[in-house]
Amino acid sequence: MNRLLRCALPLAAAFLVSTTAFGAGKPAAPQPGYRVINLMPAFWEFYGKTQGLAPEAQAVLFNRMVARRYPEVYAADVVGIRNGKPLDDEIVRRYKMVQERIGSQMDVMRDVSNRISKDLTRYETTFRKSFPDLAYSGDIYFMYSLGGFDGGVRNIKGNSALLFGLDMITWVYGKGANPEPFFHHELFHIYHRQFKHKDQPEGILGALWGEGLATYVAQALNPGTGGVEIFGLPRNTPERVLADVPGLAKNLRALLDSKSSDDYRRYFLGLDEKAEVPSRSGYVMGYLVAKKLAKRHTLQELAHTPLSELRPEIEQALAELEAGEKVTLD
Repeated sequence: MNRLLRCALPLAAAFLVSTTAFGAGKPAAPQPGYRVINLMPAFWEFYGKTQGLAPEAQAVLFNRMVARRYPEVYAADVVGIRNGKPLDDEIVRRYKMVQERIGSQMDVMRDVSNRISKDLTRYETTFRKSFPDLAYSGDIYFMYSLGGFDGGVRNIKGNSALLFGLDMITWVYGKGANPEPFFHHELFHIYHRQFKHKDQPEGILGALWGEGLATYVAQALNPGTGGVEIFGLPRNTPERVLADVPGLAKNLRALLDSKSSDDYRRYFLGLDEKAEVPSRSGYVMGYLVAKKLAKRHTLQELAHTPLSELRPEIEQALAELEAGEKVTLD
């Protein structure tokens, strides 16, 4: 994500901001050609007109007034609807589900929505101190994600786009939390993609390294932070992982070549605090691996080096963790 939003210029319900002509009269750094697409004004317009309606009626109008207006981002593969049921029905169901979670926090979401441009400029500036060669020319969306993501990279109209879900940011981080590490995590994914090689392994190895390094970078750029601000939900996953690092390291080392969706789901998805394998434990284990490699390499070296070249060090790090090496998450 390059030179993020410098100011907010409303253009109908959703506004587009291109990186041109801000700060006239001042020396300006070269601006890349990304575009910010903020769909939250459209959401707030809908919400203001439907407050007080029954949940079902409000959800139907969300579909009509917002989702159908922007079908490119309210597609099943973008917001994570994978059950094959009719899209309109699932959008209505998901809206009601999410509002049950965050309905009492709408003021928090509005505050985040209003502050997002100012905050993101600061977040990007901090990120560029460590990664000045960040280059992104795609689209950046701010939207109500129907519980699909707090942030993520998706394919929109055939191009890679970075999406931020204000509903999930509100639910995960809540009032008073610092979302800056999360934004740095997502910015790093964009940065890391600049150096992705065609032969880069996918599956568990790719996920362990990609998510682990992004998690480590988020903490490195935000010293002193931890917990949900670094590792997300479930909140008890870091503690559960620390209680079984050797076992998890052994299992992941054996699965590095796996491309099984079940293996991926077991280690990198889920919110169940009581899951047999701690939900999203791959993020924490990947962080521990990246932390060990960062003792020998700079962050830029880790980002630039092909995964195939780093694999022996990743395997060695897992072996050391399996052997019971004492670890911490700070």
